[in-house]
Amino acid sequence: MSSAVDPASAALVRGAARAKVDACVYLPDSSLTRVLREFQRTGVRCIPCAREDEGVAIAAGLHLGGSVPVCLMEASGLGYSGLILARAQVQRTPVVIVASHSRGGGEAHDYHGATILVSEGIFSGLNIPYEIARDADTIEAQVYRVIQTAQSQLTSFGLLVPPYVMEGGA
Repeated sequence: MSSAVDPASAALVRGAARAKVDACVYLPDSSLTRVLREFQRTGVRCIPCAREDEGVAIAAGLHLGGSVPVCLMEASGLGYSGLILARAQVQRTPVVIVASHSRGGGEAHDYHGATILVSEGIFSGLNIPYEIARDADTIEAQVYRVIQTAQSQLTSFGLLVPPYVMEGGA
């Protein structure tokens, strides 16, 4: 892997930094690996987890402890996270989830079909707002707004990022 800074990942992390994110909980995902590396490079505390629901729970606990966390995962993991996300919503504990894959254009493989259905289904079913990133040039501002809204409205918030966005496409 190249040591060069990836522009889309750097922009995403800059948006998180503007929103005062100080922790990144993650489950490894090939589409978001460069984002994780950028969080690590900037010194943000990065906490690995073994399951997506565990990651959501850790992020909720970090918020309750005074941190501003973000949670990175593949969107399929939201299917495992419904109960803890519901608990976070009920107790008004914001959890920001940045997840790969979305129903939007640019998904190159049909095997992500179930991933796409579960992510949007969980967010919609639990009345959790979410957005789909559309291009690398606007992701910094979008991440900032998502985190700012989650923190000020005390709601979880999802940002679905198609792989082409992290590859620098528009």
